[in-house]
Amino acid sequence: MFYFPLKYMARIALGVNFKNIYFSNFERLPMDKPVLLVTNHPSAFIEPCIFGAYLDRNVNWLVRGDIFKKPIFRKFMEDINMIPIYRSVDGYDSIKSNYGTMTYVHELLSKGEMVHILAEGSTAQVKKARPLKKGAARMAFGTLEEYSKDIDIHIVPCGINYTQADKFRSEVMVSIGKPLKIQDYLGAYEENNAKAIRELTSDLEAAMHTLIITIGKEEKEKTYEQVFEMHRNNKLKPIFPIYNVKDNQRFFGEFQVAHKLNKLPNAKLDSIAQKTSSYFSKLDSAGIKDFGVSNNAFGGISKVLVLIFGFFPFLIGKISCFIPAFFAKKLADTKVKQLEFKASVAIAGAIAFYFLSFVILLIAAIVISKWWFWVLLFIIPFLGYYAIIYQEYFKNWWAAVKFNRAPKELQEELVKLRSEIQKDL
Repeated sequence: MFYFPLKYMARIALGVNFKNIYFSNFERLPMDKPVLLVTNHPSAFIEPCIFGAYLDRNVNWLVRGDIFKKPIFRKFMEDINMIPIYRSVDGYDSIKSNYGTMTYVHELLSKGEMVHILAEGSTAQVKKARPLKKGAARMAFGTLEEYSKDIDIHIVPCGINYTQADKFRSEVMVSIGKPLKIQDYLGAYEENNAKAIRELTSDLEAAMHTLIITIGKEEKEKTYEQVFEMHRNNKLKPIFPIYNVKDNQRFFGEFQVAHKLNKLPNAKLDSIAQKTSSYFSKLDSAGIKDFGVSNNAFGGISKVLVLIFGFFPFLIGKISCFIPAFFAKKLADTKVKQLEFKASVAIAGAIAFYFLSFVILLIAAIVISKWWFWVLLFIIPFLGYYAIIYQEYFKNWWAAVKFNRAPKELQEELVKLRSEIQKDL
């Protein structure tokens, strides 16, 4: 009942919250096979929403069981294909319920369904692959045991990479790995169950390391993020498509940057860290952004004309969507303490508040009964999204203007320092 309406509402909400959502090697994801989708878990609830919103097949999700305790929530969760999985912290009685969960997962896979498992077992907003639990391997082999050893289950490792998971209008890069076929491990499983489960889990972990952008030296996280920002600003990205299954380079480019930094000797990385720290410190002191240095031509007169002619629709969109956007952000900022949950709550709050405001405007349209109000009602969502794009366009233009207004000596110094950092990589 709720799955398909929420699928498209989530697609809209994700498309607003994130600037771009990239799927690398999308063709690797089977659409006609039983699939165990194995991913990392850097942000609560967002990963299942991404797959549910954009895949053209039903996705079933294993989620923490404690949210199923209240009957009203349980019915809703089950209706949108969520399956409870209980942890040791939920108590022994709850863990016993996992037997029913496993049986249900086996049934789904035997029918050719897709099941998504967040295989790290917990959420942590970190840029690295964490150890996987053995649940995915056990579910796959358990299906063969319970139904048929001929079932062609594909276990697909996927890496979810956020530029800044908790930030509005950041980016997501979903990298899909080569499927591991359960049939390739069946012989080993028949010889030694435990060993085969460990082998499959180990192979999944190895695959995940090639699918996740990894900060290998956590004490240098700030340096990594500064280099990532410079890399992103080297190439202007188009606004559309928001959801992109053709641009594999977006992920691989940033993955290579991280890989190069990870391989550098400590002395070389320290040198880069000093340069990036100096570069960004000079930017901050002058009120300049890296985007302005790398894209100073964006401050041209043609951009001014776009901003002037687009200001009035921006104003309408900004005013009309201000209240629901404000309350959604307020909800996430005041009610959520754990960083990993902020984006999820903000997106859910935005859906709820925007839907409520639309209902109120719909009632007003019926009462007022004027054709122009009906027209305004249906273009407001588009104007709201336009307002977001306009603001980003303005910020980019202003960043370029600020750089172009800086003293010539500072401009040359920043360009030179930025160039040196790029060459060091």
